[in-house]
Amino acid sequence: MNPRSLLGHCTELLEWIERSRATPADTLTSHYARTHKYLGAKERRALSEIVFATLRTRNTAIRVFESLVASSGNPMPPSSVAALIAAISTVAPLWTGFDGTSLLNAAAHAATDLIETLATIYRDSTGQPLPDNWHHRATELLHDLDRIDTTTTTAYAACLPEWIVAHFEDAGMERSEIRSLGRALIEPAPLVLRVASLNQSRQSVITAFANEGLSVRPTQFSPDGIIVDHRVQLLDHVLYRRGIIEVQDEGSQLVAFALSPHERWRILDACAGAGGKALHLAAMQRDRGEIIASDIAPERLTLLRRRLVRHRLRSIRVSPIPRLALSEQRRLHSSFDAVLLDVPCSGLGTVRRAPEIKWRLHPHRVERLVTKQLRILETYAPFVRSGGILLYATCSLLHEENERVIERFLNSSNKFVPDPVAPVLAQQNIPLAADDHQWQLRLMPHQHGTDGFFIARLRRL
Repeated sequence: MNPRSLLGHCTELLEWIERSRATPADTLTSHYARTHKYLGAKERRALSEIVFATLRTRNTAIRVFESLVASSGNPMPPSSVAALIAAISTVAPLWTGFDGTSLLNAAAHAATDLIETLATIYRDSTGQPLPDNWHHRATELLHDLDRIDTTTTTAYAACLPEWIVAHFEDAGMERSEIRSLGRALIEPAPLVLRVASLNQSRQSVITAFANEGLSVRPTQFSPDGIIVDHRVQLLDHVLYRRGIIEVQDEGSQLVAFALSPHERWRILDACAGAGGKALHLAAMQRDRGEIIASDIAPERLTLLRRRLVRHRLRSIRVSPIPRLALSEQRRLHSSFDAVLLDVPCSGLGTVRRAPEIKWRLHPHRVERLVTKQLRILETYAPFVRSGGILLYATCSLLHEENERVIERFLNSSNKFVPDPVAPVLAQQNIPLAADDHQWQLRLMPHQHGTDGFFIARLRRL
């Protein structure tokens, strides 16, 4: 396909994503590809990677382009065009190593002059040419963002909304660390697998992949994790079909390790969703315990039911507890050895995979989420038996959803106390806890290479 036509598709898809308030960008990208059936595999790959590189760096790219046209007197094109041009010509290549030329060459089956093609896209949009030195000037403007130390420039240097940067500052983060975090969040996340078999070791799975010529390596912290360096059609792979592997980020895997269930424990996974953590817990218990997987939205449990067939696990029972009568719910109080609350959250820790999240999120939505998180804690805390464990988890980076929610819960409840997570991690040779008394765990993409996660371990008196 002609590079100009392909980039036109990219700007159209960016506009779709910008107009949507809820549909994930990867879902919209898949839908776009299905409705444009003439796009081949290489064209679809270029479309996806160009659009996501733009989404990851959107605010910075628009800022650079605004400064560029302001200094030259050129008109500003639509935001999707401005973001695309600056993102794939300047911001993403310099900050992530993104190679738009190779993608367009593969899609067009010919050599492409990326800078000239982007200048043509601008001229098609505005009717005017860009200055001859526009790319050099854009590079200078990008470098300037790292030289000025304010909240606003840090937001552009980190590719984050300014209100989120201010939130991090209020929580005590230095601007240099915020920049490091933001830069980590604009890198594409790796494909991470969890060895889900009760009978095969991680090393045996790594060997099986290596025998196929695939480059894989163990995760740094999770004893069950594998990072895949190749693009692979996983759903067609025999190890996936047989339930030997699951797709699960390393940070998500560490939630189950922080709970560290005994084999015969009775566990409630109250916000189970598609059931990734329930499946992991069942494997850790060698399918000898009892796990109730519940969710306030029963339709989210449909995928878990399908996965149970593939994994042949008998210890997980799907039961939407919110649909039970109150009398039945009360009979379950104090009956679980552990309750896992992987609560609905902003998802800010997952923006390597879903970069649109950071542009759609607003403080008022965080306030609503915090209210919901506290309500979930108060609802399900009574289900924990005396001496049992309550594990709270989010995939958020915001203190308001994490430490502050737990602080407010503990201040309103005299039945729970912090329970050290360090000893249970040490037993599994996971080198994460800073000291023996640590009971909260914060996983950060720029420090740990995982999605962002927060975990707090509490014990009922």
